[in-house]
Amino acid sequence: MAPNGFPRPNQSGYSLIELLVVLAIVAILAIAGVSMLGNRGGNSVRVVLDELEGAIMDAHKYAATSGRDVAIVTWGTWNVTGTTPTLFMARGVVSATQTSLGIQSAITAPPAAPTDEQKSVAVLFSPSRSREYMNAGVVVSDTALWANALQANSDGKKNDDVSTVEPFKSDASFQAANTAANNLFQNALNQVSISGSNKRFNNSFVIPVVSTSGGFAVPGGAMGLIVVLNNGATVYKFYNSGVSNGDGQWRRI
Repeated sequence: MAPNGFPRPNQSGYSLIELLVVLAIVAILAIAGVSMLGNRGGNSVRVVLDELEGAIMDAHKYAATSGRDVAIVTWGTWNVTGTTPTLFMARGVVSATQTSLGIQSAITAPPAAPTDEQKSVAVLFSPSRSREYMNAGVVVSDTALWANALQANSDGKKNDDVSTVEPFKSDASFQAANTAANNLFQNALNQVSISGSNKRFNNSFVIPVVSTSGGFAVPGGAMGLIVVLNNGATVYKFYNSGVSNGDGQWRRI
């Protein structure tokens, strides 16, 4: 008790060790936050790659379970600044009575009384204005996004070209697949198919993805590539973290 009869105030406060621990925690959280912000493009590229892989495997599963030939149809351009989607990947049973154009029409102008084949049509992938899509983009074949991503960054460093690493370096199948003509997104209506009988893709195709800022590819930024080989049933994913936030080398993920 204090001389005046009142309890003594608590004067213990915080020890130096406690203050140092708090400062250390704050510093760790700050470093983690800066790291996440700095590699936002890399995180977005990974998200888009995962979503594209899931979309492709959805179509593959539909072909496997239905036993019908299924088409993956794409059209449009990459643009996430508007209010409506402009890039689409859809799937649907393909036959003499339902072509790729019919699949597109079932999406853009849904029929009031769809046939059984039209009921198989579904949108697999279309970007929104989410953060991931604002920081990464699918490369459409008539754009220079991929080439721009391979340009040197402000430090003069460049990402490795995927053609210089395995399996692209020595595997003829991957070399043949990795061409602009096999880009799944061709701006105009494009189609690849999956056999319902042998559950294999009937076409080779690739989907390039790059880190973007303001709609432009980031030189030395993160990059990704999906590859599917003709007569195969595997979706291959490759990722490059970029020289700005990594070593600029390609890895299969």
